Amino acid sequence: MTVSDTEFSCPLCDSTDTEKINQDKLRCSDCNLIIAADTPSTEFEIAAESLSQDRDVVETRQWQDTVTVRDSSDEMLVSLIGDTEDRIRELDGTTEDCVKAAETVAEAWEQQYFRGRSISTGIAAVVYASFRKQESPRPLGIVAETCGVSDQEIRTAYRSLKSDCDMHNKITPVDTYIPYLRTRLGLDEVTEQRAREILETSIGVTGSPTSIASACLYLATEGQDKSITLAEAGAVSGVAKETVWKKTQDLKA
Repeated sequence: MTVSDTEFSCPLCDSTDTEKINQDKLRCSDCNLIIAADTPSTEFEIAAESLSQDRDVVETRQWQDTVTVRDSSDEMLVSLIGDTEDRIRELDGTTEDCVKAAETVAEAWEQQYFRGRSISTGIAAVVYASFRKQESPRPLGIVAETCGVSDQEIRTAYRSLKSDCDMHNKITPVDTYIPYLRTRLGLDEVTEQRAREILETSIGVTGSPTSIASACLYLATEGQDKSITLAEAGAVSGVAKETVWKKTQDLKA
């Protein structure tokens, strides 16, 4: 029995809608596959099975490739979130800080922010932005040091992050830096309150918020049982001790 003597399914698309082109060939109306009309049905069935298997292999390979890419992408995102959380923890961040940072990473990833960008720099910008968004900012220099990048790299990456993710972070007041700096210096809450009072009585002092905050803490420890040096105040805020000293003079003026 030949193909022309019986109904058959196209080996490529499984359609049974065929038409006879001439005495020798049939054509599938759906996919245009042509097969000799006098092919024995047993041979056709074997050919059909082979073609079907080949098609399954192709479809399986395409599916596997898609899944591999997707899984690889997911794996990279998870890795980014994990690395970001590590940096947040190193900077004394809370669980809430980690959650917010993870949300920022996910949004940045969706916006393809990390494409063509140094992972370390991208993470540093996310960390810096997340703390600012939580109104518990970390000094840019300290974030840079923790993440192993330069201050300028963070500034550039941070600007791009704000643009790509449509961020509108508020200006971070000087007093929002005091809690973190106080903790890093090992000072108590009484000293923190004293530093805030010094800040409130100082009008017109301009400059880096971190240097002003560290200068307030330095002055708050003067004459106390536990005092700090200008070098220590500068180290936790990522500025030079000379900068801290200049700000103490501005605060006293």
